[in-house]
Amino acid sequence: MHPTPSPDTVLFASHTTASAASVAQWVERHYDLPVQQCYLIRRNLNDNYAVRAADGSRYVARLCAIRPRGPFNVDFELALLTHLEAQGVGVAFPVLAANGATSVALQFPEGPRVLVLFRHCEGAVPDTPEDLHLTGATLAQIHTATQSYTGPASLYVLDGHHLAGRTLDYLAAHPELAPSVLDAYRELIHRLLGQLAEVEGTLTRVMCHGDTHGFNNHVYTDAEGVRRAAFFDFDDAGPGFLAYDLCVWLWSNLPRKAPMEPDEALLQRWQQYLAGYRAGGGHVTDTDLAALPLFVQLRHLWNMGEGVARIHHWGANMMSADWIKKQPEVMAAWARLDLPA
Repeated sequence: MHPTPSPDTVLFASHTTASAASVAQWVERHYDLPVQQCYLIRRNLNDNYAVRAADGSRYVARLCAIRPRGPFNVDFELALLTHLEAQGVGVAFPVLAANGATSVALQFPEGPRVLVLFRHCEGAVPDTPEDLHLTGATLAQIHTATQSYTGPASLYVLDGHHLAGRTLDYLAAHPELAPSVLDAYRELIHRLLGQLAEVEGTLTRVMCHGDTHGFNNHVYTDAEGVRRAAFFDFDDAGPGFLAYDLCVWLWSNLPRKAPMEPDEALLQRWQQYLAGYRAGGGHVTDTDLAALPLFVQLRHLWNMGEGVARIHHWGANMMSADWIKKQPEVMAAWARLDLPA
């Protein structure tokens, strides 16, 4: 026999993972789309679900997670995607709800969250040198096309505070971090932001995708047999630095353990990516290139902050105190990166 719950038991939800059946019902109700199949793809910064309609068309439903940074940025994100699609740039296009809204507000135990539906992005993650060249070219097209964007402004600017300053606040709340480690990060972040302040006036500014690590775009062959790339997951997009948007792919592929020097294969792949960006019409200055080691470190700090800020539903082991303690050594190695132009 199960014990009877105490009447004064209180349960507070930190993050709710909705069942695929619930998401299917919401999509049918709010998007007037008969759903044949729905399943959870992954639970990460947001919860993403694969949706197949009765007519065979495919979508991705995103349940935006409540983020410590602040309110949802979907009005900007979806307006930006609409602009890019109208400019002929390859992106995963958002689908309007049946009432014409760009998103649907839903009440969860932890608070209100937003449901957004996107067309499925065909293809696979870039792998070959040709794929990376095409990825870089399409990123350049995104940066060029967004120069004429006049829609809602982003709630977030990808500046030093966003990339590193917030991380310091999140680290301060870590339940197991020693004061000496926090002091080391305070010094590191102060130094990196000082370096950024010295050069930021000379750096190229763009509307960043914000998360171009190589798994947020697919490469595919269209009906005419032409290879194309398309980007998705603009949840972290916003005004920022070109060097940052370029460095994220590099950061994603750099080794994390000694020796932390990139090998020849990685450098060649990086050159293909950069050459593709230039071939796509993107202009990269010597100053932008020189700032890449700095932005690789700032990206690492941003990613670390996003993980630490989610201890309440990812758990402390995802960003353990021991792992955090070792990361300044990793970033020190990346600060010495010597990258081919």
